[in-house]
Order: sequence, then structure tokens, then C-alpha cells
Amino acid sequence: MRRIAPLLLAILLWSCALPGSPPSEPTAAPPLVPAPSPTAAPPVLGGTLRVDVAGLELAYPTGWASRVVSGTIALAPSEAALASDSPGEALLLSIDATPLGALVAQYGAAAASSPEAFFEVSSGAAQEAGYTISATTTITVDGRPGLAADLSAPGGAGRLSVILTPDVAVRVLGQAAPGAWASQAPTYEAIVASLRFFAPPQPTPPPADAAAQPALLTEGPAGFVLRLGGSAGPPQARFVSARGLAAAPDGTVYLAESGRGIWIFAPDGELVGSFGADELLDAYDVARADDGDLYVADYGRNAVARFRADGSFVERWGEAGDGPGQFGLSSPQRIALGPNGSVYALDTRPGPESGRVVSSVLRFSEDGRPLGRIELPADLAPADLAVDAAGTIYLAESFSGAVVKLGADGSELARFGDPATPQRLAAGAIDLDSQGNIYLATYASGIVKLAPDGRVVASGGSTVAPGNIPGPGEFSLPNGIAVAPGGVVWVSDNSGEYSAITALRLRVDQAAAATAQAARPEATAAPSPIPADVVRQWATEASASSFYAPDYDPAGATGRPDVSACQDSPDAWAAADPNGLETLELRFRAPVFAVGVNIHQSYNPGFISKVELIDERGEATTVYTATPARSESCPAILEITFEQTLTRVTAVRLTVDQRPGANWAEIDAVELIGVP
Repeated sequence: MRRIAPLLLAILLWSCALPGSPPSEPTAAPPLVPAPSPTAAPPVLGGTLRVDVAGLELAYPTGWASRVVSGTIALAPSEAALASDSPGEALLLSIDATPLGALVAQYGAAAASSPEAFFEVSSGAAQEAGYTISATTTITVDGRPGLAADLSAPGGAGRLSVILTPDVAVRVLGQAAPGAWASQAPTYEAIVASLRFFAPPQPTPPPADAAAQPALLTEGPAGFVLRLGGSAGPPQARFVSARGLAAAPDGTVYLAESGRGIWIFAPDGELVGSFGADELLDAYDVARADDGDLYVADYGRNAVARFRADGSFVERWGEAGDGPGQFGLSSPQRIALGPNGSVYALDTRPGPESGRVVSSVLRFSEDGRPLGRIELPADLAPADLAVDAAGTIYLAESFSGAVVKLGADGSELARFGDPATPQRLAAGAIDLDSQGNIYLATYASGIVKLAPDGRVVASGGSTVAPGNIPGPGEFSLPNGIAVAPGGVVWVSDNSGEYSAITALRLRVDQAAAATAQAARPEATAAPSPIPADVVRQWATEASASSFYAPDYDPAGATGRPDVSACQDSPDAWAAADPNGLETLELRFRAPVFAVGVNIHQSYNPGFISKVELIDERGEATTVYTATPARSESCPAILEITFEQTLTRVTAVRLTVDQRPGANWAEIDAVELIGVP
């Protein structure tokens, strides 16, 4: 049962990084645990770890587990000990390096003037919380001065060492259960003695004209999620012309923009970075391959450019001309990826008749080798194209207001749209989802979703009135669209000085969707599968509306499951009232874009009536509701999956409704699943 005070790490190591963080409040501390005998045999250190960003290297016992997060190192004899949320029999060691400049900026020059001053900064929060700290001892590590002192509290014992180097201020915290610290101290001392310091690499300052975070708008009408850009903000944070879009499976969004190449955004609109400003003359469209490579239609160079996922340039092919693999002077503006990583590029050039254009689709291998040209019917002048895994081509034909579906050889298979009202589906951009649904960014009807048979099943957004600047969810001249996880559609839009990208969720026409679903019985409405590259983590903190004292407190629902059968156990949380309405809130170390929650119910399961996700802003989103009733299975795991969240989730709140007669429903553990 996890009943020990929280790790000292939260107080000691993060107190400098997070000013004002409330420390834990242990009860009066017992006497200090005596230091081990100096004659104890030193441990054998066979593993080494170098962390460049922290400017240090160390040795540790062979077979130990290690974790590095944002330059902070955690070490323990096993993964289980590393994941523990309170000191145990095993040694848990944490090392944090703070750049001297950051230390000075936060606490003043005096904090970095001596080990004594730095130790006072590092240990102040622990002293205020009631931890007992011994007199300090002078130490020298790799020729650098430092101090060390023993710490003690009811839930753990340990030692804090601080070392000042010319580049960073280092804190080393070792801890274990009070009765275990004496035997673990020699290992702590050996690891500290193994530390070697070096100058960490200095980050390269961004170019003066690097992209900056565009204005973010999150308030709008129903279906509106967020908008980036617009007509305000500094030049580095504005789009000159927002064009083609692509989305990755984790929700990352890529924007082709004429001013700075490719902009990258997280699902919640946070700017991740940009690349290609030097390699691209005029980026018009972008497509992402399954391996993460990105292909860009460089309209300014009549070429296609290829980049790695990290933005490094790989190659470029294409030029203006009439030969194989060559483009017209106004192409390529649009590209898409097809089978086996092949690249499809839309080519448009003047035709033999005045005022007419001739369109075709050029195909290339993933490394730029020409695979042929598909000539399009003379009546087609598409604005955009999309290609499915079978090589079927979908064209957004803006003049006739239709979606034209072509076979791999260019033969027409279908044409969706009403010739009597061509403006309804006249679109500037097109995309497909994994189910074969078609998405259009139209000029007059907002954003429209078509089932594979051409039936309109959902829509969203609207067209702005002429002469006005688009409001949230309004579009003037959309020319890019990408379907992203979480039921989100991204759309780019331009109108004079206004240029933005918008994320929204479409309104579903239930009747039309049901008819379309019946037309393809093989389709399924099952939740999206959880991606393979996710983070799975157990709660590290918990609070509840009540608990059955003294042993069934909320900490019983943190960490991994530890109730092995269907049984009443103090290793789980239980409310004070056996038949009341309660809430239990679990918090997690790493914020994630969530895709699932697993709730382990160890006794009287079935009374969870609501599950909410809480993001970094404190906003709650309900992902599960049910009528509470005793489950026939016990123990039981409530597995909930949902579309990936747009914001990073930090906590899960359960509503447990025991009023139907639960007689104490107990929660053993809660797992949050998400994309980093």
C-alpha cells in the first residue's frame, strides 16, 4: 500500500524550476538515520550515462534502469523502483543540472556564488516543509566544489549533494525508506564520486526571421476548435500565404506557406518549428509519407522537394519544360502520395486554345524517378488532388463544382456533384480519410464531407460575407485541407492581408450518414485503435471527495495495480460512504494527447458513472458516461478509447456513483494512454 510521503524530488529538484510550487507537508521528522560505516565495500559501477544537455557523465551499477527527461536523470535498480511514487527499499537517485544563467535569472547572482548559497536555494523548500537537514559536509567532485547533507522525514531518508561547475549547478538527491538508507548510501556516494563534468552544447540562436507563434484563437461557434494566424501580430508570427496542409497520425500539422517554407504545429496549435525557408522558393503544398518524410510542391522552382521528418533537406527534382517529369510554368501547386510511396503532382499549363488549360498528373517514385504522366480529360481543370492506397485519384474540379474519381490509368470512374448547383461543391482543396471519405474546402458551402458514394454526410464552417474579414469558423478563399486525428479537419484560408489556418469538427447529418453506412456494411463504427507509439503511465498523485480512514486513502489508486484478486483491500481507494456519490482525481507526470484510459476496479466494480480528462489549462472533457450498476466481473478493467485529444491531458477525474447500493466500490489503479 502506498502510504509514504511523496518523493523529495518534487520539493528539492523542481523547487528551482517551478517557483511557488507547494511542497508536501510531512509530520515531525524522526532523528536522522546515521551514515553507513566508511569501511562498507563500495559497489561495482559497470554502466555509464552521458547527458550532453546537462553537461555531465556518470557511472552506475550494471543492470540498473535509467530515465532522462528534459536533462533530469533518474536512476534505480529496476524499472519498478524507477516508477515508484514513494521511497522504498531500493535506492532512487535523481540528478538535475541547471544552467548558471537560469539560476541567476531566477534567484540572483548570489545563488551561484558558492556551494553554500546554492545549497540554501536547493534545500529551502524542504526546510520550510519540516524536513530535518543535517549539517553540511564539504565535498569535491571532479575537481568542483560542493556540499552534502543528510535528509530525513517520516516517509524517507536520503542525502542531497550540490556541486557548482563553470556551466551548471548540479543537484544529486538519493533516497530510500528510512530503514534502508544506511545500506544504500555507499552506492549513492560511489555514483556521486563518478560524476564528470563538461561544457554542455550551446543552442544555436534562431535566425532573426524565424517563424514565431501565430495568434491563437480558441473561442468560436459550435464545431470551431481553434484558429492560427489572421491579420494581426508581428511579421514573424503571420502567414504571408497559408496554403497546403498535411497531418501526421499523432495530430502534428504541417503547413506549406509561401514566406517561410513549412510550419509545424502541435494538435493544440502550439508552434513546433519551421524548415525549408532556404531550400524552398515558394512552398505551395505538402504531403507526409508513412516514414515521416515530407514532400513539398515548390511552385517557385517548378519542382518537388523532399525532406526528412526533422526538416533536413534530402533532394529536389523537376523543372519547367515539356518533357517527362517536367512541369508547366505555373506548376506544381498540388501534390499527393499514392501506393508504395509514389508522388503524384498536378501539372497545369496553357492549352492550344486561348483561355484553355491542359491538366495532367505526373507520377514519380519516392526518390524522384518519373513513372509517367496521366492526361486528364479536356473539360477538367482541377484545383487539387488526393490519391488513395490503391492509386485511385480524386480531383477537386472547381469550375464544374464536382469531385471526379479516376482509376489509376486516368479513366473516369465517378463524378459527384449536381450540375444544376455547381457552386455547392466547387472547392479549392480536397483530402481523404482512412475510410475513403472525401473532404472538400469549398468556396460557397464551407467544409463538406462526402461518403465514398458521394453522399454529403457532414459539413462545418461557413463563407464570410463579401468585404469582411473572416470570423472564427468562416472562410474567404480556402486552399488547403487536411484530415487529422480526433475528428478534426484543418483548413487554410487567405483574403488579402488575412491568412490563417483553422481546425474544426464537422456537424454530422445523421440520416445521410446512416444511409451511407448501410451502403457499405463492411464499415465499422468501432473506436479508432490505439496507436503503437504511445506513452502508458500510472497515476502519481490522487485526491478524492472522501476516503475511508485511515487506510483507503486516494494514494491507493496511484501506481500500478497491486490488488491481485476481487477483494476488499487497503491497497485501493474507497470512499468514506459506502453508498454515496464521490469523485476521484488522478494526476500523471507526463502531459500527453490522450487516446485511452484503463481503470482497474478491484472490488464491487461497475459504479463509475463518468470519466473526465483534465488538460493543462484545467478544462475538463467528458469521455465516458454510464448508468452505475454492479458488474458481473470482478476484478474488472474499464477500458475507454476515444479520438486523440487536441490538448495535453494531465489528469483524469472519475465520478463514482455508489447510490444504487455499491457497498464500497474500490479503485486500485488508473492508466492514462496518450501520444507524447
